[in-house]
Amino acid sequence: MRNLVLILLFTSCFVLAAVSYQFKSSQLLIMGLENYDEVELEIDGKKVTLPVSQLSIPWRKNYNTTLILTPIKNGVRSSSIRLYIDANKDKAPTIRLRVPSYVPLGKTTLDLFTEDDWDEPGSLRYSVYLDGVRIDPPKGNKLVLDTFFMHSGERRLRIVCRDSGSNVVDQTYKFVVVPTPPTSPQLNQGKIVSNRTHRVYVVRDGRIETYETKSNELADQFALVCDLDAATNESFPVLYYKRMEFSQLQSSILMNLNESCSLSSEHAVFGRVVVPAGQTVVLKTGSTLRINNNCELIVRGTLVLEHGAKVTGLGNLSVVESGKLVAMGATVETNVSIDGATTLWLSDVDLSKAKFEINRSFLTALKNVKASQMIVDNVRKLWIDSSDFGSLELLNCGDAIIMNSKMSQLKVSRGSRVRMYSCSIYSTKVAVLVSDLSILETIDSWISGKIGVNVENFSIFRARSTQINADTAVVASNYSVIDSFASVLAGTKALQLRDTKFTFSKTQVLGGTEKFGLVEVNER
Repeated sequence: MRNLVLILLFTSCFVLAAVSYQFKSSQLLIMGLENYDEVELEIDGKKVTLPVSQLSIPWRKNYNTTLILTPIKNGVRSSSIRLYIDANKDKAPTIRLRVPSYVPLGKTTLDLFTEDDWDEPGSLRYSVYLDGVRIDPPKGNKLVLDTFFMHSGERRLRIVCRDSGSNVVDQTYKFVVVPTPPTSPQLNQGKIVSNRTHRVYVVRDGRIETYETKSNELADQFALVCDLDAATNESFPVLYYKRMEFSQLQSSILMNLNESCSLSSEHAVFGRVVVPAGQTVVLKTGSTLRINNNCELIVRGTLVLEHGAKVTGLGNLSVVESGKLVAMGATVETNVSIDGATTLWLSDVDLSKAKFEINRSFLTALKNVKASQMIVDNVRKLWIDSSDFGSLELLNCGDAIIMNSKMSQLKVSRGSRVRMYSCSIYSTKVAVLVSDLSILETIDSWISGKIGVNVENFSIFRARSTQINADTAVVASNYSVIDSFASVLAGTKALQLRDTKFTFSKTQVLGGTEKFGLVEVNER
């Protein structure tokens, strides 16, 4: 009996020591009774029994009293606990904010979690500073940072939060803005040479799939592989291609290609020839494939044109459905239609003597490609690097990156989203046209023309470290948005704005400005 009393006394002391309380948004939270089913609560002579999950009681500041708590489990009452509540204290709010160490250009949304003993999170007052300059406070529990308007390198974010009792919490965070993508990974004997994390793009079952790995070998036969830096910026991809040895097809006249094979010397397509899905045809170095007039080579599988191979003729090369076309240093002098391809890779290819149309494609990468005109329509993911176009038109392009390229005209339309790094555009007419709900961002680029940039129909143009020289540098209309950071807009008329929002920071506007309709101008 004595031992039982000692055990009960010990258990009661342990429970008493474990029970605690805190205030949150004027609610009294009682903790330490989670192992019980319910608790009988006596306050000021009144009793109430509550489930343990509901031990959150409305409270007012400076109301001090003693609670008597009787825990109950499986209907059995334990010893009562006396808990004194001191409500005189008013603590400063607490802030939890996860800020990445490295961030890319663009809008970054940070989740902000705040708690206070007596105030609701929505009633707290915030002051937010970026490098000492006050910026917009959070809305709800979201803080939005637009790094497009920030210099590269280390930035300091300071948040000051005050409650109704004038208690203050002041916290500073550091992060680094990384504006440019990393270099591409290298391939050596079929292995990826890079210590970075790789992002792999493949097409399966009619959709783009991505995954990240640090492995230097992949299970995929074909894949586009990008490197990621610490800010998740993505490099231009490399083509991961497992070379396979196929039997050589000796016939010089091609009437069917039902099996995987390699072609050497000279071959001519007669009639309508199909590369079936799942099969691969390789045109070897030094070989020529002639597609004669009124003849067609239809690729539903994979066609690989090795360095020094040549495709010529007045016929048509069509890549459709699940087809893939890979051309690496090959000569293409025929009519090429891409309509439903899963993967298109062109590197070191001159298309000046070809009629090349891209109508539908999942993954498309163009590196060191030359063409007098290139129209790209309905491509899910597009990369262009070190290329030269007379005119480049992008329509319905979900996600496009252009790097280190030059052209005489760029058109971005029909909901396309394009980011351009270190490019130059020179035109005697309109150098850049952005229209129909599209977005174009230019970084470290140069644009010149009679009209530098024309933005219309609910579109967005963002210029960072970009110089625009033209008779009229920027024309914007129909509820479009212009953002400019550390750029130069120079012309007889620097800006012609109609029903437009223009936001700028550290930007030189050299020339006259015309405003029509609803125009909003903001300087950061």
